[in-house]
Amino acid sequence: MDIASLVSTGAAGGIFGLVGNLASKVLGLFEAKQTFAQKKEEWAHEERLLDMQVKARAAETEQELAVTASSGSWGGLGDSLKAETAIGAGYPWVNAVRALVRPGLTLGLSAFLCAAFLAMAPDDIDRAYVADSLVFAAVTAIVWWFGDRAPRKNAQ
Repeated sequence: MDIASLVSTGAAGGIFGLVGNLASKVLGLFEAKQTFAQKKEEWAHEERLLDMQVKARAAETEQELAVTASSGSWGGLGDSLKAETAIGAGYPWVNAVRALVRPGLTLGLSAFLCAAFLAMAPDDIDRAYVADSLVFAAVTAIVWWFGDRAPRKNAQ
């Protein structure tokens, strides 16, 4: 073995080691890039899940508010019916006026809402709200009228 052979073998080994080291570093960078992309995808997934949870909680809160408002309305209706039955008999004309108040209010409200509905343009976004109000008012009036006129049980 001569010195030239030793130098060339050493140089070749050094170059091969350097190329291997560079290849290892490039592969390490590629792995880090892939790991970061995977983590980024996981973070995006977690963000979407958190967003869906927030939306679900908001919807749940809206439902709870609607239930609370509805139960309050029904409680008010029940109290109104109790107050109506507690009044008792009086002068015939007073009873006639009292009997016409609910139908008069209901027809007046319905006429007002119908006029508002018909006055709006067909593509007006508030028209749907007015239609919802008409349905709500009609159902409330029917339940109120017929709920009050339900047959009473005789106390024995």
